[in-house]
Amino acid sequence: MSRDVVTAVELTKRYRRSEVPAVDGISFEIGQGETVGLLGPNGAGKTTLIKMICGVTAPTTGHLRVFGADPVSDPVGAKTGIGAMHQSGPYDEMLSGLDNLQIAARFRGLSWRDVRPWALEVAEYLGLTKALPQLVFQLSGGQRQRLQMVRALLTIPKLLILDEPSAGLDVAGRHQVERFVRWLRDDLDVTVLWTSHHIDELERNCQRILVIDRGRVLRFAHPRELIREFGGTHLVVSVDDAVAGKVVAEWAETAGFAATVQDNDVRIDGAAAHDVLAPLTRHCADAGAAISGIATVTDSLEQVFLRMTERSEGPGSSKSTESRG
Repeated sequence: MSRDVVTAVELTKRYRRSEVPAVDGISFEIGQGETVGLLGPNGAGKTTLIKMICGVTAPTTGHLRVFGADPVSDPVGAKTGIGAMHQSGPYDEMLSGLDNLQIAARFRGLSWRDVRPWALEVAEYLGLTKALPQLVFQLSGGQRQRLQMVRALLTIPKLLILDEPSAGLDVAGRHQVERFVRWLRDDLDVTVLWTSHHIDELERNCQRILVIDRGRVLRFAHPRELIREFGGTHLVVSVDDAVAGKVVAEWAETAGFAATVQDNDVRIDGAAAHDVLAPLTRHCADAGAAISGIATVTDSLEQVFLRMTERSEGPGSSKSTESRG
């Protein structure tokens, strides 16, 4: 990576009528060509942070640079290379999708003649070509979402900000968008800042995850590092009926493990298969309980995220501003 695209140092944003800051002294760096996931619960400060990067709102204190420029005092230097796809955007509902793209190009000072070939290529890849002549109010939620992406990509950005890009898309549409974004990163060296409630989406596509809560950075690291640090492995024992599940759970608790029964599966935390397999199977055989399978399962990023945000609550929570995972 040649240089940092976004640099934030002790960045804080306070709104007048709020007792707590929306963004509370966070520091991080995003390198050129990275895909970074921005992850946090509702109200964590994600939207405020994106607004500051886009120059829509100014920080209260701290230092923010995008392409080395201040988004507020030097908006041309900071914002020229940004393409942003927001959760929702203003459309003229009584104009076609194509007309809305032309208006967006004019608003950004771009020549529609120059950007049209690329915009139509993006629309074709996203399966939107046939929908472009339709009036926007006739488009489905998924088609509107794709139109948002085309509008964000009227030119090839240096930094692409994706705010819930898969909202309203089916599974096939989500994977289509993911493939396209990976192509932008790998072939065109586009830096991506990606926020999504589909945490598996971030786990698949992001090199690092910036986890924030209550305006603070909890951790900035590769998904595997987060899982290794905050997650764990557990056994899932499949049984034939509720009676067998109770037998397995009682054995696990007697052996000092936490056990959770859900349908015909018993989750045993902190147990390794090679340590418990023999005594567990003997116990079940003696009790006449049938086991149909045992598997070792690793926590997903979603489970890790829930654990991290739970740990951030309360008086014992700590503030971290790690910038390199």
